[in-house]
Amino acid sequence: MKEGEEVETDWLETAAFSRVFADILSIANDLIGDETFYISLVERDRLKVLQTLSKSDILVQAGKTVRLQDTYCQIPYASGQPMLIKNAKEDERTKRNDFTYSLNIGSYAGVPISLGDGSTFGALCSIHTSLNRYDNKTVQILKKLASFLSYAIDTERLLIQDGLTGLYNRVYWKRVLTSDWIEKEIHALLMIDLDKFKQVNDRFGHEAGDHVLMEVASVIKQIIPDDAYGFRFGGDEFGVLFLHRSAEEAAVFAQEIINESKRNQELRTYGVFLSAGITDTKRVPVQSLMKEADGLLYQSKRNGGCRISI
Repeated sequence: MKEGEEVETDWLETAAFSRVFADILSIANDLIGDETFYISLVERDRLKVLQTLSKSDILVQAGKTVRLQDTYCQIPYASGQPMLIKNAKEDERTKRNDFTYSLNIGSYAGVPISLGDGSTFGALCSIHTSLNRYDNKTVQILKKLASFLSYAIDTERLLIQDGLTGLYNRVYWKRVLTSDWIEKEIHALLMIDLDKFKQVNDRFGHEAGDHVLMEVASVIKQIIPDDAYGFRFGGDEFGVLFLHRSAEEAAVFAQEIINESKRNQELRTYGVFLSAGITDTKRVPVQSLMKEADGLLYQSKRNGGCRISI
C-alpha cells in the first residue's frame, strides 16, 4: 500500500473475505469470459496474490509473492490508472519482464484497487494467452468491480481497526478469541498502559494526547514481529498478541517496547512511559488472557511503573 500508513492485513485472509474475493472474480468471469483473474495486494516492493480464478490455460497461484517490479501490476499500481495491453509479446512496457513473460501472457487488463484514504491497495487483473483479448469495455468492468472491492475493504477496516492508530480494536480481539487456532498452541498476551497519560490531556490538550497515542502505536509496530497482532483496546490501553510464544519469549519484545519508549523523544517530552503485564495460554485459559495480563499490568504500576510483570 502507499500514500498512507501501512496497516495490518491478516484479516483479508479470513474465510469471510475469501468469499468476497471469490464473488468478485466470479462476477468478472460472468461479464468478461473465461480468463485468468486475480486480486493482488502490494506491500513495500512485493506483490502478493490473494485470490485467483483460472479459466484460461494460465495458472496463477493464490498466496504467491513476487517482486512488484517483475509484474505487469506495477504499472497500474504506480500510476493509479488502468492498464490495457493487447499484445504483451511486443509491448515495450512488458516484453523485457522475464518473469511475467515466461507465463506466456498474450493480453493483460489491470486496474488499481484504490482505497478511501488515498492509498493504493493492489490491483484487479485479467490475463490470457491470446492476443487482442481485451478492450476498453473490459477495463470498465474491472474498474467497477474494483470499486466494489474497495468499498468492502474500507468497510471492514473501519469495523476492526482503531481509527487513530491503525492497530486492531476490540471487535477484532473478539474474533481472535473465537478463532479455531487460538487454543491449539501457546500464545502470549501483552497488555500496555501509559504512565501519567491523564496529565498529558490535562496540561497539553487532547490533540497532544492523540499524538502520544499514535507515537506509542508506532513504537509497538516497529518492535513486534510480523506474526504478532497489535491492538488498541481503548483510551491509553494497548495490547499485543504474540503467536506461538510463551510469556518469557514474548517478554523480550515487551522489554524492547519499554526501552524504546524511554528513548523516544516525543514520549520523553510529555513525560510518558509504559507499564506492562504479560501472560500466556500455558498459564491461563484463552478467555482469561486479558483479565490476567491486565492485573499484571496494574501490578507494574503499583511497583512504580515503567516495567513489565510476568
